[in-house]
Amino acid sequence: KEEEEEKEGKKDIELTEMARGANTGKTRQAGDGDEEEKDTKDEDAMATVSTVKDIFSPLVVLSGCVVAFAHGSNDVSNAAGPLSVIAGYSANPNTTSLADIQRPYWTNALAAVAFVCGIVTMGGRTIRLVGCKLAKQTAPKAFATQLGAACTILICSFVKQTVSTSHVLVGSVVGASIAERHWLSSSADVDYSVLVKIVTGWVVTIPIAGGIAWVCFYAVNITSGQW
Repeated sequence: KEEEEEKEGKKDIELTEMARGANTGKTRQAGDGDEEEKDTKDEDAMATVSTVKDIFSPLVVLSGCVVAFAHGSNDVSNAAGPLSVIAGYSANPNTTSLADIQRPYWTNALAAVAFVCGIVTMGGRTIRLVGCKLAKQTAPKAFATQLGAACTILICSFVKQTVSTSHVLVGSVVGASIAERHWLSSSADVDYSVLVKIVTGWVVTIPIAGGIAWVCFYAVNITSGQW
């Protein structure tokens, strides 16, 4: 009886080990299946991101060109306006109406050249601030940002309303980032500390520019002997 009990005990142990081995194999197979499924999902997600990037990359370039056109229709024209009036009045000092002043086209060309030189020499800082530090950009979000800014600026130009392109672009960046976080549950968010610095700069530069212009006006008139 003892021998039979020992044999039965050994059989029970062997059966238990076999069952454990079978369960372990199933667990490993299930784990391998989950890992393969996860890898497949990751590959599909990367392929989708790559496809979206391929689609929107040329659109980002196109929308950037539209923003540049809109910038020229408003900001650059604002800069060329005073010079155009001065040059036109100098050519015909007998003009009594501002609407009758013939504004030369070379002033617009000069403003465009100065605009390009400013971007090449010092524009990189602003580009990094708005394009990287304020909020991380993706191809779809950059396209939406630039398209929104371009539409706003062109509408303002059409109704003869002067605006700041940089202000409009900052608003577009913030709006697109908030939409991305809300609809896509993205972890990317606006750096509001950078936004506060930008808005502070907008407010502070108005009186600073006015003060510098005031000093220059007095200096020019005193130096020329008019006062």
